[in-house]
Amino acid sequence: MNENNQQPQQPQQPYYDDEISLVDLATTFIRRRRVFYAVVVSVVVLAAAYALVFVGEVKEYSTLIQLGEQQGEESREPLEQPATVIAAIENRWYPELQAVYAETEGERLPIRINASNPKETTLIKLSTETSPENAGEVETVHQQLVEKITQRQSELLKRQQRVLEKRLESISNTLERLSSQDVAGEALAQTIQEQVDVQAQLESLKPAETLVVARESLENKGTSKKLILALAIVLGLMLGIFAAFMAEFASQVRQAMKEKA
Repeated sequence: MNENNQQPQQPQQPYYDDEISLVDLATTFIRRRRVFYAVVVSVVVLAAAYALVFVGEVKEYSTLIQLGEQQGEESREPLEQPATVIAAIENRWYPELQAVYAETEGERLPIRINASNPKETTLIKLSTETSPENAGEVETVHQQLVEKITQRQSELLKRQQRVLEKRLESISNTLERLSSQDVAGEALAQTIQEQVDVQAQLESLKPAETLVVARESLENKGTSKKLILALAIVLGLMLGIFAAFMAEFASQVRQAMKEKA
């Protein structure tokens, strides 16, 4: 009876001499803590030196131009589509300025200009990200582009004015003929209404306007020095832990080789 009531014994888990416990890891880390400290400090110092020497301040300089407008069928619309203006900047005017600068200065223009159209507006935005040391150069190039844009807009405005003035003249002549003839009042009213509409279109013409030239942003657009230091601390901690255990591993390998020798 006693033999039948005995519980079967659980097999004993094997013990491996090469198992590593958390205590062993902590002991190893404490023993090699100087390696850890040295690596962390070295990485942080190198990152700080890099941030101070090579990472400079970067500002964004923005120029805004309001394109000339006219009254459309339903709402106001630009004299020229913003996409057309941007294409002219990128493929004609800006390359011309680069070529002139390279010819006069013997080197490439040290700044880049990005042209864009803010959503749902008839604005053209010129933006440049560069060091404050180049602020004067940025303002000069932006101003030259502004002059080309406004000159083009002025030509379009004058052309549209001539077209509308000719239409007004033609309508006035038609009114004179209708007034001297015995015509239906409806035809005369339609002509008068057309004259009013064209006159309104002529008066609605609005020239291009420069809102701001090379305005400097308040915040720094470059890589943050604080971010570099934060990443350096994280990287230093990771490399420090790795170096500490590698140092312990190398020490044990040397010791094993001495024992075999």
